[in-house]
Amino acid sequence: MQRARGFTLIEITLVMVIAGLLFAIALPNMGALSDSLAYRGAVRDVMSAAQSARRQSARTGQPVDLVIYPERKAIGVGGDQSGFATLPDVVSLTVTSAAEVSPEAGAAAIRFYPFGGSTGGDIEIAGPGGAGTLVQVGWLMGDVTQTVQR
Repeated sequence: MQRARGFTLIEITLVMVIAGLLFAIALPNMGALSDSLAYRGAVRDVMSAAQSARRQSARTGQPVDLVIYPERKAIGVGGDQSGFATLPDVVSLTVTSAAEVSPEAGAAAIRFYPFGGSTGGDIEIAGPGGAGTLVQVGWLMGDVTQTVQR
């Protein structure tokens, strides 16, 4: 007599229980992973926008503003808001910049000059856990650096 091939009900149940436990453990971490990826993307967007404004100023020979709307979590180069990047809700922005170059209330700006300087400023990007990154724009050379804050 030949025995039928396959899995027993006990084996299938055991596999389903183990898969359920793994899923229950992994699911809460998926949200944290998603928030972490969104935060890192926001830091990249801020750095990219600042470096783009610096390059554009050198290339065109004209002053170029990096404009930040902290409450709306939007950042972009120049006055055309159609090209602005909207940062994810999991981050918060705090900007320190020269009030004289801000285009309007609720907005902050850092102006880059063609000779390499800028008005300077700091952009603090706080992540969901409270730790964050400080993006600094130097006034003398217009250099853009980032520092991780704990």
